Amino acid sequence: MKRLNILVGLSFLLAGCGMDYVSEPANSKVRFTAELSGESTGKGSLTAAYSKATQVLQWRLSYGGLSGPVTWAFLDGPDGTGTMAEAVPINLADESNPHPGAATLTAQQAEDLMAGRWSVILKTGQHPDGEIKGPIVRTTR
Repeated sequence: MKRLNILVGLSFLLAGCGMDYVSEPANSKVRFTAELSGESTGKGSLTAAYSKATQVLQWRLSYGGLSGPVTWAFLDGPDGTGTMAEAVPINLADESNPHPGAATLTAQQAEDLMAGRWSVILKTGQHPDGEIKGPIVRTTR
């Protein structure tokens, strides 16, 4: 009986591992979106949610119609240069589309994100400065 109780307890514990931060209300996340475009026919979009409690930004990035493979995708800070000091890389190794991702932000990154000073940039071989890009804006939710 004791083993059964332990197994049941462990299963409940493991079932909750993928859930949001327990003490954070579901509606407390700040939501963002970005529409990506450029001079090519490529288009994309990003939806994101930031948790102030955990300092984690989670996103889903979709894109298509690019001139070639993405050489670098990232969330860019206010300096606009894509330097590693400000940029948050987006891992596109997974072939699925949309691409999920997450990153823990510093206090300065979170402040810049909330103030609307971030953008999304996807670079390709033909467009090394960014084939599609767009500002990350806070949604009304």
